[in-house]
Amino acid sequence: MRKSIFVCMLIFVILLAGCNSSVNTDGIPDPNIPDPDKIVPPRKALIEGLEDCGYTIEALTSVEGSDLIVDRVVAKKENRFIDIVYGLSSEDASTIFNLYQKMYLDYYILAQNGNYVYCISDKRTFKAAGFTSTGNIGVQYIHE
Repeated sequence: MRKSIFVCMLIFVILLAGCNSSVNTDGIPDPNIPDPDKIVPPRKALIEGLEDCGYTIEALTSVEGSDLIVDRVVAKKENRFIDIVYGLSSEDASTIFNLYQKMYLDYYILAQNGNYVYCISDKRTFKAAGFTSTGNIGVQYIHE
């Protein structure tokens, strides 16, 4: 009985360890795990796409409630917006995501996707910004 419990636990641990990897054991990226760099538009493309759609762009280096120096872009048009921070470490991304959860209550998507954190008001802004999918590595909330 103890031996079968041990074997079951060992199998569980092995399976659990494999679930956190974005690369197969042969070194090939796992196609089932989304790549945030292919989902989140590059900063320049995001700004250009939103400017073309009439959004006002603001580049910031801080987030209220944090002493981190960040690469943040806030774009607004009427009641629509996107607030995105680029190039964070995973620890800093968690910190900024926690702040955004307190700052934003009404949105389409709030996400910590890899090294990015973003909050977007609506699907139209999501598309104008150049996002390719709602795929995510991390945490996200979507309100349809």
